[in-house]
Amino acid sequence: MKITRYTQSCLLIEDGGSKILIDPSGEDSAVDFGKLDGVLYTHEHGDHFDPALCKKFMEQGIAVYVNASTAKQIEGKPNVVKDGQEFSAGSFKIKVIELPHCPMPNGSAGPQNTGYLINQKLFHPGDGKELKGLQVNNLAVPITGPDISMRDAFDFLKQVDAKIGIPIHYDKLGANAGVYAEFAERLQMPFEIHALQNNESLKI
Repeated sequence: MKITRYTQSCLLIEDGGSKILIDPSGEDSAVDFGKLDGVLYTHEHGDHFDPALCKKFMEQGIAVYVNASTAKQIEGKPNVVKDGQEFSAGSFKIKVIELPHCPMPNGSAGPQNTGYLINQKLFHPGDGKELKGLQVNNLAVPITGPDISMRDAFDFLKQVDAKIGIPIHYDKLGANAGVYAEFAERLQMPFEIHALQNNESLKI
């Protein structure tokens, strides 16, 4: 499985000739992702979801998957997914797992937030920072946000027993993902942090 990181929390995932895209924002509008078997959105915040780009994908006949809250922001009929649901996109087997969005700066709850478990190998949690009952080797881990610290990120990786963490959700707040990798090595954490630059890929 090949993972390529784009803006903020956007990941392009390729395997067996299939491609899916998670959380492309408006800043990814100019990228040519090639033929996609599906576009998955975790929640409705603008750094994860852009209505115009979503509309473009749907007009191209690409299957779009969203939770009920995000679906309200979309013209047309996307595929609305529910917690525990399993579906296929190309050769990918995907499981929907709801988890809370991290609290907002004023302490209020965030919007409905939906994570995606891809082929039992990679979990993308949107803006979630905690999930009990899941074990997965590879976690796309938010490293900063309204209420996400380095300790939160590391605790999340340990909670799911991940061996590899792929930092996401840091462009807007100016965090340095390389620093997280350095701390993980220095503190002898039970996982590796692979800090991908924009358009950089990793095979897992």
